[in-house]
Amino acid sequence: MTARTEDTARTEDTARTEDTARTEDTARTENTIRAEGAARPEETADRWPLVDREAPLAEIDALAAHRRGVLLTGPPGTGRSRLLREALHRSGRPGTVVDHETLPTLPEPHAPAAGPPPVLAVDDAHRLHPAPAQRLAALVRRGRILLLATALHGAPLPAPIAELREDELLGSVTTTPFDLAGTTRALRARLGSQVATDTAARLWELTGGNPLLLAELVEASIADGTLRPAQGLWQWQQGPAGRRPARRVCQAVDRLSGPLDAAERELIALLALGGPLSGELPLIAGLADAADRLLRRAVVTAEPVGRGRRLRLCRPLSGHVILAGLPARQARELRLRLADALDQAGDARQEKAAVPASVALRVDAGQTPPAARLRTAAEVALRRGDFAAAERFARLALGDAPSTGRPAAADAASALLLGRALSGQGRGAEAEAALAAADGRSGEAVGARVRNLAWTMRRVEAAAALAERVPDRSGRLLRATVGLLRDRLGDVAGSGETAPRETSGSPVAPSCVPVAAFARLETEGSAAASALLERSRQVENRTEPDRITYAAVGAYTAAEAGDDPGLRHHLDRLRRTAAPYDQRARVWGEAVEARAHRAAGRLPDAVALLRRAAAAPDGQDWFTTRPWLLAQLAGALAESGQHTEAVRTLIEVRVAARRTPRYPLAEDHIALEEARILGRSGDVPGAVRRAEEVARRSAAAGRKATALAALHLLARLGRAAVAAELLDALGVAVRCPVGELRALHVRALAGRDAAHLDDLADRFARLGRFPLAAECASQAHRLNRDAGRHRAARASLAACRGHLAATAGTELPGWAASLGPSAPAPARRRELTAREHQTATLAASGMENGEIARRLSVSVRTVENHLYRAYGKLGITSRAELAGHVGARAGFAQPPSG
Repeated sequence: MTARTEDTARTEDTARTEDTARTEDTARTENTIRAEGAARPEETADRWPLVDREAPLAEIDALAAHRRGVLLTGPPGTGRSRLLREALHRSGRPGTVVDHETLPTLPEPHAPAAGPPPVLAVDDAHRLHPAPAQRLAALVRRGRILLLATALHGAPLPAPIAELREDELLGSVTTTPFDLAGTTRALRARLGSQVATDTAARLWELTGGNPLLLAELVEASIADGTLRPAQGLWQWQQGPAGRRPARRVCQAVDRLSGPLDAAERELIALLALGGPLSGELPLIAGLADAADRLLRRAVVTAEPVGRGRRLRLCRPLSGHVILAGLPARQARELRLRLADALDQAGDARQEKAAVPASVALRVDAGQTPPAARLRTAAEVALRRGDFAAAERFARLALGDAPSTGRPAAADAASALLLGRALSGQGRGAEAEAALAAADGRSGEAVGARVRNLAWTMRRVEAAAALAERVPDRSGRLLRATVGLLRDRLGDVAGSGETAPRETSGSPVAPSCVPVAAFARLETEGSAAASALLERSRQVENRTEPDRITYAAVGAYTAAEAGDDPGLRHHLDRLRRTAAPYDQRARVWGEAVEARAHRAAGRLPDAVALLRRAAAAPDGQDWFTTRPWLLAQLAGALAESGQHTEAVRTLIEVRVAARRTPRYPLAEDHIALEEARILGRSGDVPGAVRRAEEVARRSAAAGRKATALAALHLLARLGRAAVAAELLDALGVAVRCPVGELRALHVRALAGRDAAHLDDLADRFARLGRFPLAAECASQAHRLNRDAGRHRAARASLAACRGHLAATAGTELPGWAASLGPSAPAPARRRELTAREHQTATLAASGMENGEIARRLSVSVRTVENHLYRAYGKLGITSRAELAGHVGARAGFAQPPSG
């Protein structure tokens, strides 16, 4: 962990007694805190860098520039006081920050003014007494002071201050908790290097993104060793369930929640035990008054469900604190009451979703549910991705079954669940032993063994040998999925040809069709994949997993074809088919939807979906692997201009890849994402090499769609003649609307055909591929301009800007032609060569010079020279300043277009 400098900004004003209630609860809360002498959080949690607060600071700057004051409101712990101090510092005016109780002697409102009005920053303005509030308001109205003030969101303001806001003399700015992206940035800023995606997601979920609580939890976790660096990533391991959180965390929770009465504590404990709960549940309905009070104080939030509402904790960590402090007898009674309530409520689907919670409550209360109930809980936990809970329930079910003689069917089912749970946790050898105890003749048990051997133990050939011994009908799916790992896409693509003609009574017969269609998408294109899926559409007796797989592959195929109606149709089927707790279906749907968002230039949506998908517990499969998801996230970040974060995310890709078997298809998709990131971060030569490698390797393996995508990128990077030559030599034509346009784009760039590029821009736009449309139009603009066709150049430029306007968060890549004279050229001192830009980007990501040298295959002295020249061009003097200058804002020498 890097040392923090003395001038590192504080993250929250945790030294103050935080306002912890709203409206009528405010006074009661504050009086109690003062009476009890609430503890101050440790100073270390107060020294986090200020991140993800650009928007409110920009609002404050804009108001101050127009000589308007600011009322900064927000929930407790979201950094109102911190932003107040930062705003005063940024204003450049003389001023001071004061507490509502320590106001300086104020001038008389009618006294003559000397010079521009000073800034007065008042913290906790909602607690001002009437007289000073009246005088402050008078000074503001007469232009004697510029007032910056904070107030707790929802707390009643003194009348004079409220009137200033109503008269628009004070503009309102609100602080909010971090979203997942903001939490990730805050963690990186504090820890100094990459944070595992699942770690950031878990910390965000527990704290609700509250900056104060996040800071305290992280500092406590560093101190007790549960948050530590491993393999180049900061990773967090949650402590044992039921263990009381660190004292500093409990203090922060108490300050944010405020004093709680018995009913409020009971409701928080119930929500912590059962997760989001319906407000119609009798046990919860009886606490409606407590719920309303907690809603006003932002301890609990409500989501509309049908005609009712579902309650959940804004900060689940507060529930852990309450639970850990309950007496054992009270905690046991509460668990049993909630378990009874869950068992008596809900429709069949929702009831099944609640089984793991009900079973866990009874087990924690000292009861042992029947084995059948435990197996149901284990099955749901597996589909939810909660492998540790599934292991617990499966072991309990095995303990309830006979332990001698041949295992009964129930015993075999429990052993199968245990094996799958162990495999999901990466404990392959233990899983193999557990699966051996299951009925070896069961197709499901053999399938679990094949998946464990292939994905968890990475023994792909052993998995293939086992799949070969399974009878043809039930073994076809196993052989097809293992065939993807073995890079035998031709065999896999043909495996679905006979399946639809088999008897519809076999649930396994149609199961391999989506896998075969997935392979055909690569080997032949979307037309062949769609035709196979369509021919087998009416097969009956599909299982729920089959229907999920059909919908996911159908959506993926539609996304690749640019078929938006088909994509929406299949995604809707996927959501209707899958149980609400099915993690695999959720991740598959998010991955496909994110792919479509990227293609259309809706990058904020793509990044949000990929962060969520990549944070899911490890559960590798042929459709999505964690390294593949992380690489797509890195690519989307690069496309949205976040180059440094994209490069850092590639570090996590490499770590995740070490736990994944070789999967050539996924590896080439990952390599293609790396090429895109290299190109966008300035290393065009490196991107060119990577793209050409992927094209040749994929074409040799028959993965034509990936090869074509790589050649398309190669042409766009400025090597169109080479790409066009390889396009003919490698024979990678596919039947796919988008694929065909890619090939035409390669040839248009190679032929420097501006008219064809303009036409392609229109055709890409009709398929919703607006970033590629903008790129084609930009390239046409440059060719027309260079040829002196000024009217055509202006038309191309207008089209480029129109296509970019249809996107959200995208920008033209650096290798694309500039937008001409209307786009200001960067100052010469900021222009970096491709190698200087790449070296600076890697240094900004946290890599040491030696690691950069190994990455680029150069000497350490060469790295030092590149950085020295980059510092001079960027006008900076230290490595710490690089992060703010590399990426989208730093120029670099552009290669010539094709």
